[in-house]
Amino acid sequence: MFIAKSGSKVVVEPHRHGGVFTAKGKKDDLCTKNLVPGEVVYNEKKIFVQNEDGTKVEYRVWNPFRSKLAAAIFGGADDVWILKKPGNRVLYQGAASGTTIFIVSNLVGPIRVVYVIEFSHRSGRDLVNMAKKPTNVIPIIQFRGLFFCG
Repeated sequence: MFIAKSGSKVVVEPHRHGGVFTAKGKKDDLCTKNLVPGEVVYNEKKIFVQNEDGTKVEYRVWNPFRSKLAAAIFGGADDVWILKKPGNRVLYQGAASGTTIFIVSNLVGPIRVVYVIEFSHRSGRDLVNMAKKPTNVIPIIQFRGLFFCG
């Protein structure tokens, strides 16, 4: 599929890992379909594709310099467990403010759940706010020795 991105043409193709796509243009970028169109964390690039039937699909570029999971996939990892079986739940520790979590939410899809654990008060606040948008993210935050499940 051809799309316009900053005035240039880009081809978006499915990656060998389900739910991951490659946007091929001046450089290759990993991306995922955005379950919450219009929402991004840390101003990631968005790519819009207009299908033949006129509907638009929004993709979020997944930066391997901001995500260890993206770096592993970009580097050629063969086995990514969260992408293997429908119905799996994901427990993600050390979520910080949620950049990768938003992508993992896209990867597991709307019917699966991502449980996110964060111990930092400041990052936890950001994470709780981020988790209000995707319906499949449940943050678990530690505040003063107690855990809060949002």
